[in-house]
Amino acid sequence: MTDEPPTDLGEIVVVGQRRSEPWQPFPERPTLVRPDPDVAVLPDEDTGPVDPCFNPETARDWNADAAAAEALRRMQADANDPLLDGRERGFVIYWDAATQMMRLGNLAVGPAMGGAVTPDLTGIDRGSIIGFIHSHPGSGPYPSGPDRTVLFPFFQNEITSGGGNATLFRLYMVGTRADPGSPARLQIRVYNASNLSGDEENPGPEVNPDGEPCS
Repeated sequence: MTDEPPTDLGEIVVVGQRRSEPWQPFPERPTLVRPDPDVAVLPDEDTGPVDPCFNPETARDWNADAAAAEALRRMQADANDPLLDGRERGFVIYWDAATQMMRLGNLAVGPAMGGAVTPDLTGIDRGSIIGFIHSHPGSGPYPSGPDRTVLFPFFQNEITSGGGNATLFRLYMVGTRADPGSPARLQIRVYNASNLSGDEENPGPEVNPDGEPCS
């Protein structure tokens, strides 16, 4: 977690700690030593896999996904229930420039009888917001209608008003899903403006629940 999030994503092939299909493994960081960034590499020279943590653009999503994984662990600890006891819970994910790390805001908890959770933005610079993760207990890891039409635009407006780049915003959804040939389990799925309409048939990429940050 040593690189500041970029304002221009550019062309990114590998994004975060995510897989699109349940039979795929989650991405892992290569074990090869990083080539010297100050030494030119010929186009036909095989340098091996590139560690996403050595590129600010790919490190941002890698660390944001790790923060989402940590958020789920904290949700489960707060609920004392792996399935989150029927309440929605959520965390704002933001970039802390002082520590050069991706951070979680305060835990927000919805009402006991169900209903939407209200994000807690206390003490968070709006321009530093990278994502919001919240759970849909008893439902799938997909955005609801209000998530698409109210929550997502709310965060984009907040980020823009704070001088940040709203196109970097990611919505992480936690819910139960049974992939073909697998038992139902809690998953984290991630969405942005390009796949916000994701549903049971076309969910967003799955985030590694055991994801760890770059450092």
